[in-house]
Amino acid sequence: MDELRNALIYNPTKNPERTNATVERIFEVLENVLGADASQHINNLNNLLQIKDLRSPINEQTADRIIAYFDKSGLTREQIDGVTFQLQLSEISTAEAIELHSQFKIPVSRPEEDIIPVLGKGCWIMDTKGKWYLDMDSNYSATNLGMANEQIARGLYNQASTLISMKEDRIQIARSRFLKEIHTMMPEGLNQFYWQNSGGEAVDKALKIAKAFTGTTNVIAFKGGFHGRTHGAVAVTWNEKYRKPFGLHQLDWVHFAEFNNLKSVEDLLKQTGAKIIILEMVQGEEAGNLPATPEFIDGLWALAKKHNALIIDDEVQAGFGRTAVKSGDWFACMSYNVTPDIMVIGKSFGGGYPVTAVVTRKEIAEAMQHGYDGSTFGGNPMAMVAALIATRQMRAKNITQNVIERSQQLLEGLKELQQKHPVVGEIRGRGLMVAFDLGSAQNVERVQTALRENGVKASLSTGSFIRFLPPTVISEGEVNYFLEKLDRSLSVL
Repeated sequence: MDELRNALIYNPTKNPERTNATVERIFEVLENVLGADASQHINNLNNLLQIKDLRSPINEQTADRIIAYFDKSGLTREQIDGVTFQLQLSEISTAEAIELHSQFKIPVSRPEEDIIPVLGKGCWIMDTKGKWYLDMDSNYSATNLGMANEQIARGLYNQASTLISMKEDRIQIARSRFLKEIHTMMPEGLNQFYWQNSGGEAVDKALKIAKAFTGTTNVIAFKGGFHGRTHGAVAVTWNEKYRKPFGLHQLDWVHFAEFNNLKSVEDLLKQTGAKIIILEMVQGEEAGNLPATPEFIDGLWALAKKHNALIIDDEVQAGFGRTAVKSGDWFACMSYNVTPDIMVIGKSFGGGYPVTAVVTRKEIAEAMQHGYDGSTFGGNPMAMVAALIATRQMRAKNITQNVIERSQQLLEGLKELQQKHPVVGEIRGRGLMVAFDLGSAQNVERVQTALRENGVKASLSTGSFIRFLPPTVISEGEVNYFLEKLDRSLSVL
């Protein structure tokens, strides 16, 4: 019963991140493990413990009484191990976790109560109720190497045990190691890095660098584009619901062109004199994984050259192999055979740890002088260690080739389902950034709910397109599992 005790009473040496378990969570876990048979044991423990506040962390005396009960309860070793395992993952009940977020979280987003994850293994996540889900979202493409990566966990522990933090302008060995690795993955000429912590933050800094270099402020962004939640990133994001509450819908320096429409871009270049263009080559959250056409990208680069404009390529979600169409396509721009002036990278290259960057050419970087910007946590040792290990693994695992093969398998499977389920409309995407049309947002919600019930977690979707961004390490068998569950889930329509 030692492991059960460790799950009930936290050990400040072994698991200082925890608290003692609550009785409410113990009862919940009994229901998860025993099902209908749990009620008798819950009643027995209630009578034994006589605890009024089920959400207060238990003390050692109460833990001893619970352990003594389990020892004589008639529960099998397998059942007790199941209870212990779930208590090790969370000592707080699902209901309390939801209530705490409702009570204390600033409501900038809707709390997702459907799945409360406590464990990840590869492409799978488990919730507080002990149910496993295939992760077809990878936290908006941030966990492309999957969950519980042992090398990354070990590297972070090692670094935290020696030097956990240093500011961006301090020369570091951890960053030096990573610079030797990362610069060889970049498009030719992009070899100047400015490290940040989130995608929106990096977009803000990319805009500052572009404005400093061009000496202008007008920016052309695209309808359907999404670039993040920070002030500058929201300003160049199309959806007005993100801009209007902060007066960012009235800015005179941001101009939105039609995506995949060269005339719209050229008209704005002429009207505004803009020298900065920002885009996602595959529009993600807002547009539903809509790729740019090759003709549009070629034409956009020609227009930028004609009008002496810089192009900022936002690869935060699309980068590091996700949109590969040929081996070695680490970024969407590579798959289109173009090189931007400035690139924003993020999410997956930290293996789930927050790290982003602005990358550009030397002559553009030199427009930024000492004191123009700064960052306390950008490029910190922990982030650099995670990024080094993650990018090494991407290469060792030949991620771009896996993306190509799994993308082909996924798209072929979706086309077969399209024949079986007439509700499935346009299928689109690039690499493992895939979506299809279900006709309405209501249909998307119904299918997402059905998928969840069938053990699949889909990505956040807007409008009538349902999106999927699985980890780039997803296997052939896992894609088949997804297609089987999707087939079943589409039957609700």
